[in-house]
Amino acid sequence: MAAISASYDEEVSNTPTGEPEPQWRQPSFPSDNDPKAAPAEGPVASGSVLVPRGAVPPPTVMETTIATVGGVVWPVMIVLALMGAVPWWPAILIAIVTSTVLGNVRRHMKAQRKALGRGGTIPPGGTTTPASRNRLR
Repeated sequence: MAAISASYDEEVSNTPTGEPEPQWRQPSFPSDNDPKAAPAEGPVASGSVLVPRGAVPPPTVMETTIATVGGVVWPVMIVLALMGAVPWWPAILIAIVTSTVLGNVRRHMKAQRKALGRGGTIPPGGTTTPASRNRLR
């Protein structure tokens, strides 16, 4: 098998030839479909419109506790599995189920807190009357 040796003895030069180099130019497009603005009647608002939002109360103690327990479940189950107190598969299953349930409960409590805003209450049973729905808006 013969080895092919590359020869780099040739010198490459890029000397100007006097001809202008070709350059790319944006092609022109017909401007027949320029959008025509309709004349505005009355005052015109420009910029972003800010809509004030009602103050949302801070998380309750129960919501904070659920969030904390939900965040600690995985590390605790991993440590218990490493120590041999709980077998691996039950530890993983317990962590998945517990974190899922607590995450859903926390999201539900957060949604309730945001929906109520400030000063609203949900009657026992969780149903609202038309009058209380109007008060929540």
